[in-house]
Amino acid sequence: MKKNLFLILLGVIIIVFASIRIASNNTIYYYTTTEANYLATTSNERIKLGGFVVSDSVKKENLGITKFEITDGNVTMQINFDGFIPDLFQDNMGVILDGYFDDGIFYSDDMLVKHDNEYISEDGEVYNVENYKE
Repeated sequence: MKKNLFLILLGVIIIVFASIRIASNNTIYYYTTTEANYLATTSNERIKLGGFVVSDSVKKENLGITKFEITDGNVTMQINFDGFIPDLFQDNMGVILDGYFDDGIFYSDDMLVKHDNEYISEDGEVYNVENYKE
């Protein structure tokens, strides 16, 4: 009886340990613009940088480069983006960028857009996804 209990307890401990290990390996951390401001201005290390797109800062350049600024409300940073721009990308939208710093400018080629939980239908009615009930 004690041997079975020991084996069950050992199995539970192994499962919990493996779950925590897998979850920690799959967690994605990103820096805010304030936190990234303290990083070295020139680094080949790739990081994830998050913030909100500053209004009227988006400028499309030739060769497919899009320049814009992001902020966390404290620090604003210049972004040079060379990649696919999601359809939801717009002013004041939350973004997470993957890239590196060079001379104080963040160069990125990958972007995730954080969207709100509202859906606006074609007739203009607004639905909040969290509170929606049929």
